[in-house]
Amino acid sequence: MKIFIYLFISILSLTGVANAETSKSQDDVLLRYEKLKVLAVKGDLDSQYEIWNFAKNNRPKLDNHLREAFSFITKAGQAGHVEAQFTIGSMYQTGTMREKNSDVALSWLLGAANNGHKNAQLLTANNYANRAVDADNDEIKNKNEKLAVYWYEQSIKGNNVLAIKAYGVFLFVLDHFSEKAKTLLEQAAGSNDSGAMHMLGRMYSHRWSDNRGDTEFELAHSWFEKAKQNGYKSQSFIDELYEKKKNYLERITKENKEEK
Repeated sequence: MKIFIYLFISILSLTGVANAETSKSQDDVLLRYEKLKVLAVKGDLDSQYEIWNFAKNNRPKLDNHLREAFSFITKAGQAGHVEAQFTIGSMYQTGTMREKNSDVALSWLLGAANNGHKNAQLLTANNYANRAVDADNDEIKNKNEKLAVYWYEQSIKGNNVLAIKAYGVFLFVLDHFSEKAKTLLEQAAGSNDSGAMHMLGRMYSHRWSDNRGDTEFELAHSWFEKAKQNGYKSQSFIDELYEKKKNYLERITKENKEEK
């Protein structure tokens, strides 16, 4: 489960890259870049932020300018440009265009998160969640769990389905019987999020494994089927669920015969 939640939360990372404009001809690309550079050199924060997105979205034509463009977006982030902070943090968090580094990512993401950036708050929560999952020391684990919960609570205030699902997944890992986890995942599933549907299937599958109740089994199967119908690869979990039930019934039958 530790590996599962780490991978799941890592997948719930965002790129942080804006939809910067692209141009077709090399001359047009270079001309636009130089215009942005003039403004960036003058200290215009939006241009310092935009020039990175423009260079990245016009690869390979601007590959030789990526280092310079990144230096500009870094300046913007250091000056407090929230989108720049989020973009840089998300790159280090996911290993996109930068070497993955959760510590560096967190330092940038916190700047944007503290300024109310909802996606930054979500990635900050994911960062702390991964730290909690990886922690061997209970004190460190508990500290990061609390920080993850705090930032998830902030991120869901904007009714972001991705944040609601991520929070639900995290609470599910902490406690398979968490009612809040169920509520959050149901909320995300109500917005047709197939991942949330799948997680509800996993939740009830775990509950069925503990309680062996018919209701839990049917709910697990129902949510897995809904996730499958919405494009999630849940068939192997459905097969596993039926295999577990088959083995359970065979064991009960055998035990009953032996008692007689």
